[in-house]
Amino acid sequence: MAIPSDKIEQVRLASDIVDVVSGYLTLRQRGKNHFGLCPFHQEKTPSFSVNPELQIFHCFGCGAGGNVFTFIMRVERLTFPESVRLLAKAAGITIPEEEEDRESLQEKEALYYANKFAHDWFQLQLQESAEAEPARRYLSSRGLSMEICLNYGVGYALNRWDGLLHQAKQKSLNPDVLVKAGLVLQKENGDLYDRFRGRITFAIHNLSSQVVAFGACRMTEDKSPKYVNSPETDIYQKRLILYGLHQSREAVRQKNQVIIVEGYTDFISVHRCGVANVVATSGTALTDDHARTLRRYTANALILYDGDSAGAAASLRGADVLLTNGFDVRICLLPTGRDPDEFARQEGAEALQRRIATAVPLMEYRVRLMEQQGLLRTPNQRAEAIRDLLGSVALIGDAMKKAFVVRDLAEKLNMEEALLWTEVRRLERRSRLQVKTDEPAETAPIPGDFFLNRRGAAELGLLEVVLMQPERVGSIVGAIQSDEFIHPEIREIFRQIELDFIEGEEYDPGRYIANLRDPYIARKISAALQRTQAAHANPDRYAFDCLNVIRISKLDDRIEELRKQIHDDRAAAKELLSRYQELVTERKRLAQMDFALE
Repeated sequence: MAIPSDKIEQVRLASDIVDVVSGYLTLRQRGKNHFGLCPFHQEKTPSFSVNPELQIFHCFGCGAGGNVFTFIMRVERLTFPESVRLLAKAAGITIPEEEEDRESLQEKEALYYANKFAHDWFQLQLQESAEAEPARRYLSSRGLSMEICLNYGVGYALNRWDGLLHQAKQKSLNPDVLVKAGLVLQKENGDLYDRFRGRITFAIHNLSSQVVAFGACRMTEDKSPKYVNSPETDIYQKRLILYGLHQSREAVRQKNQVIIVEGYTDFISVHRCGVANVVATSGTALTDDHARTLRRYTANALILYDGDSAGAAASLRGADVLLTNGFDVRICLLPTGRDPDEFARQEGAEALQRRIATAVPLMEYRVRLMEQQGLLRTPNQRAEAIRDLLGSVALIGDAMKKAFVVRDLAEKLNMEEALLWTEVRRLERRSRLQVKTDEPAETAPIPGDFFLNRRGAAELGLLEVVLMQPERVGSIVGAIQSDEFIHPEIREIFRQIELDFIEGEEYDPGRYIANLRDPYIARKISAALQRTQAAHANPDRYAFDCLNVIRISKLDDRIEELRKQIHDDRAAAKELLSRYQELVTERKRLAQMDFALE
């Protein structure tokens, strides 16, 4: 069975939308609402509004909207039952098993369980196995005590083909689940073997602190890859996960800055030095999805990479991604040959903090780098280097910030500001053309045909009226029954409104909104509820027009049904034709009432 409605209601009441949304992005109160940067599209000025009174959210930029469940569905990419369960877990509410999406839920739960099982097994081997002694010595030499390893999810995979596999069989864990989780590989002949063998393992967590994957590092210099990582699964997508964010997101929000490093040990060592607002990329370069995730918590980023040429190049690639997503970017490169892990361990917390304090704005760093690389000596070199630099400037979305950057660069490069602006505009136009032709921007899915026709618009219109103007509920309930609605969610909401009206229950729009799952309905209703005044000059006339459209639509269905019966049953045609004519006449009468939906 589905999650009982009383349980959904219990979870809704226990999940204040301001508190829930605040766990994903920074909100600031303005009047009765709270505002922040929308997590569903790129923006520089906050247009994402949360209404604590109605317990809804709405973005005036992209149109996203809905209730607390809708928000979790979108931000965590979950189904409705999964969102209810996630919020229930946070609120300490127990939800019974349900039939809806059971297979999908069970598959994901099995993957979570398999990864947690592997995590516990790897850590146990690191603690107790005699075979893991070299791993313990190696970790100790890197300043990682057993306590630190346990706190940060570090373990050891035995150097055996079936170490984890054998233990899983002992615990009756289905090997197929291990294969789906990427913990075990399968040969062409069907034989299975462990993916991670003889390596230090680092558990990768999602924002809910669940283990979703692993990175595994070799301890010796040989020809094997330095890192072996989990493949992507139903619960792990590299472009979405930042290593350590589950531990550091609150510090990132409080400090209003995120420090980005590259590796697992970089994160651990920097985090241990008291720099709690740090995250690491894990097995991939910084992506737009990473940047959008971080943008929920701050608009300020500091890149802390190795001080070699590869580190400099990586910092510039990551910086452009951050610029595109509205970040103010600073760069801090360490001395050549030193990564954040080594620097933190060898120099200590105070030296690391001092070093971070020397970070410079991105454009200043880029000019210094061009000078160091000798790219400003000849006219041709200067032109190419400056064009490359201005390519990053063109990514800045904030017009005022961009103006200050261009002015500063004109002074530093001893060039005319107007000339720099000409090139920036050219690069902006080229970028826009590339987006349109090569990489089309994502758009919201087109609503189903139902909401594109008059019947669908009318049903949604009546729902808007009763939610915004409860004084009209009585007249609307008297004019139409809930069973007359085609859309199942709208029908269910009207059924609840109908029952509450008949039984004299208190009118609670928040409770009705909580049942919305369809993203199109949620977006439309949240937008309507955020308006300070009615969208229609004459709400009574608008409601009447909606009712009329539904009546005509029902007549059309009945007329079409009679037409088919007349065609198929000639013997009864005369009797049916009389009824057919009555319906056609009634339809003409309704159509002549000059209704018009806005």
